[in-house]
Amino acid sequence: MKCWRSFDFEKRYGFNKIIIFSLLIAMMTFSFTFALMQSVYSEALYAQHFSWFLIGMILIYPLHKFLHTLPILKYIPKMSCKYQMKYFCLPVISINIKDPLPKKRFMISLVFPFVVLTPLLFMGASLNPHYLHYFLMLTAYHTGICAIDFLYLKALTASPKYAVIEENDEGYEILVPQ
Repeated sequence: MKCWRSFDFEKRYGFNKIIIFSLLIAMMTFSFTFALMQSVYSEALYAQHFSWFLIGMILIYPLHKFLHTLPILKYIPKMSCKYQMKYFCLPVISINIKDPLPKKRFMISLVFPFVVLTPLLFMGASLNPHYLHYFLMLTAYHTGICAIDFLYLKALTASPKYAVIEENDEGYEILVPQ
């Protein structure tokens, strides 16, 4: 196997730029979806059950990381998980796999949390229009988390069909057969 391309967006752009990009995506998502959904469901919005919203905000990120692992369950024995705090308040969970993954499986793993959680949150907003703003804020927050996944997905789409993805300390490498 030879390295076709390696990429590490955190090293390339920096953690701060990635966070700002994610926040911008989240704000645009909330603005667009709230305007759209509020025009469809013109119900009064309630501010009760804020504690449930906060629990949802806390649980979205670990749930997102868990959903990343579901498509690659057979690699669990070769996975390692690291937890660290950035800026004293921002938890970062890193899941690394010691073996190379097929490109398709890795791409499914990247997009799986978005495909599962976003429709569930939209369904919650549709079924509970009085709490539309809570569900749409959770949707926007989750979309912001998914922004980096979409950057990686975009980088992978141009790679050869039978490539495999290997994680290392410097990010990801796309390996192709020689």
